[in-house]
Amino acid sequence: MANFISKPSNYEFIKKIRLAKKASLKPCPFLKPTTILRNYQIIGVIHLLSLNRMILGDGVGLGKTLQVITSYVYRLMSEPKLKLIIVTPKSAMEQWKEEFMKFCTGITVHIITNSYGEVRYKDKNGKIQSKEEYGTVEELTAAGHKCRAIDGFKARKAQYDSVDAQVLIVNYHAVKEDYTFLAENRGPRFMVAFDECQEFKNLKTRNWFGANAISEKATYVYGMSATIIKNRLEEAYYIYRVIVPGLFPGKIKFFAEYSVRKKIALWRKGKKTYFNKIVGYKNLLQFKETIDPFFLNRKTRDVASELPYLISRKLVLEMSAPQELLYKKALSGELYCKLIKEKYFKFEEYFNNKSDPTEKECETFDLLRIKYDESLTKEGLAKNKIAALSYCQLVSNGPGWLNEEGESSKELEFRRLFDQELSDAKTIVFTRFKSGIKRLTSILDELGIKHVQITGDDSAQDRTNSRKMFQDLTLDYKVIFITQAGSAAINLQAAGVILYYDTPWSYGDLYQSIGRAQRIGSIQKHILLLHMVNKRAIDEHVLCILESKKTLVNQIIGDIAEGAIDFKDDEILFNEDGGSIGALYDSVFKKVG
Repeated sequence: MANFISKPSNYEFIKKIRLAKKASLKPCPFLKPTTILRNYQIIGVIHLLSLNRMILGDGVGLGKTLQVITSYVYRLMSEPKLKLIIVTPKSAMEQWKEEFMKFCTGITVHIITNSYGEVRYKDKNGKIQSKEEYGTVEELTAAGHKCRAIDGFKARKAQYDSVDAQVLIVNYHAVKEDYTFLAENRGPRFMVAFDECQEFKNLKTRNWFGANAISEKATYVYGMSATIIKNRLEEAYYIYRVIVPGLFPGKIKFFAEYSVRKKIALWRKGKKTYFNKIVGYKNLLQFKETIDPFFLNRKTRDVASELPYLISRKLVLEMSAPQELLYKKALSGELYCKLIKEKYFKFEEYFNNKSDPTEKECETFDLLRIKYDESLTKEGLAKNKIAALSYCQLVSNGPGWLNEEGESSKELEFRRLFDQELSDAKTIVFTRFKSGIKRLTSILDELGIKHVQITGDDSAQDRTNSRKMFQDLTLDYKVIFITQAGSAAINLQAAGVILYYDTPWSYGDLYQSIGRAQRIGSIQKHILLLHMVNKRAIDEHVLCILESKKTLVNQIIGDIAEGAIDFKDDEILFNEDGGSIGALYDSVFKKVG
């Protein structure tokens, strides 16, 4: 692997082109005549063409996709055999293909899917054999072939072996499972673009390992993300270890140079141990200067003033009496213990009645037993921070979200909003819990408001259909429900309101969700962000943590979402520094026990 110098030899040119008032590109035969780039997008393309590796960090909605597509087709003019891998969240795969079809001509594009077709024939002995010819089942059937459907890795492997399209679009699951085959399919020289490259912000994940393996083989490597920092500075460090290896020193030196640590005592199994906890960061200007040559970041309002402004409002609510009682149980750990106990005992009865349990059932039983044992101790409760926080959030959303009895302050307000204020507004409703969406859709059904949804469980075709139905102004679909898992990189410019039934726990995730609506092509003058906030509940703590994380992000890449959590004439109830799950847990549970 090559070691990269801290600043490229053409850095002065790069700094100059960033300031160009009028940049231009020579004609490209692969771009349709109708494809027009804005000045800042032309600058972005020149920037990409000037470096073999970098991150395009433009604000959400500024057309990073078009800039990457354009840079590829311009490289094709001098390297006609150059192949491209687009790595993107599952929800955006079809959208990428649509963009290639919209802006380009003469470019072949293939989406790697988990289903494919294999041509079959009978040999002279009457046995069914494979001809090792592949295609979609529809294509093969239309061509008169007898075929069978194959799925999973076998389907993907068939595509790696047989598809020779110039552009291959894959999701991050394929990256972590099939990185060797992906690189082999693309040949000795290829370009890779990692859309939403924060997907490998953690060094210990298979996403990071697969992305790094592909990066090592690629000729040109580009990341795309407006949120290379969601909670911690080291997230950007790990991303750059893939995109521009050698830009920063090793892990130990990096943390010594950029983090402020405090020795913390912790009791484990009756013994006192110490570890260094990161409590802050230092030398942030140096960090910013280090990444500057390899990071192009234009803020939304700086280059596209016509984009809608953000207006934030809190809908401050009082939990119902049953909610208050249930929330206290969630804080004490009683609710968590109760639900874990119910799950464990129910599965234990099922497991004990199985004569021959599967390996997966054995693993599930062991995991539930461990969680149940842990729930009996205070240390065990603290270990399962995400679960403890999730129960608090679910109670705040409504007792029914946990199959408990009791009125929900948020569901009552949700009904009032769509009955009196938002019945005609194109509205995105965000929640991190797809299981609760049914409760909200039933309210809209009673009010006669049509709706669609995009979650991690929906198929690619269903997500595409839902997006198109919401975007189509001639149709009467007013509401689209989205979750964090299913909505990455989805364009929903028709929306004028984003209702946060529960607010994302990460500032980066909040910004990404806003970017679904605040994009080039929006028909709105402003976008109203409504945050449902129950008093004395996790919702208040979340907004406090987001405010502290916004400060860190602003110091590195500026205010990427001006107005996102700027509540006029409102008070932030907590002002503790911190972020991520640990800080949120400490904030929510600080007065407990």
